[in-house]
Amino acid sequence: MRILELTRKEFAGGRLTYQYDSFGCYSVVANVQGDGFSVAVVPKNAARRHTEFTTEIFAPSLTEPTLFILVDNAGERVGYLETCPAENGKVLRVTNLMVEDGYRRRGYGSLLLSRARTQARALGCQALSVKVPAGNYGGIRFLLGQGLTLTGYTALPGSPGAAQNEPTLELGALIG
Repeated sequence: MRILELTRKEFAGGRLTYQYDSFGCYSVVANVQGDGFSVAVVPKNAARRHTEFTTEIFAPSLTEPTLFILVDNAGERVGYLETCPAENGKVLRVTNLMVEDGYRRRGYGSLLLSRARTQARALGCQALSVKVPAGNYGGIRFLLGQGLTLTGYTALPGSPGAAQNEPTLELGALIG
């Protein structure tokens, strides 16, 4: 396996198509506790649906994006990771993270996320952040399993190409 780093010029105009099956969605429940509050993410059952959306790589709205492509020894693309510094360089935002269907559950997503953590440390970022459609159970389970925690919630789609009216969860981790 190799991870290739591409610039905007090398991969301009590229697009990724994401697919996932959803068996529900998540809702966010906030409870007041004394002087503070707690927030919980609660799965809700719904009819199974297959969701697919396409996103642009190196979207014009991103400043200083980096694209990493994981390829196997035969040169086949296994996964993608796109990152971009945000919040004045304090956070490294993962704007795209995808492992191709035939390669999932083999540790390749962990390898790509590890690359993002390494990049965040090298850039001096304090945190890593990822936004995920609330119906993408597999993606959310993966990120929670990697030690990320809920840091935000958007009631309406936050990215072009996202399923209409699908909430987005933001998960993050401190970089140490």
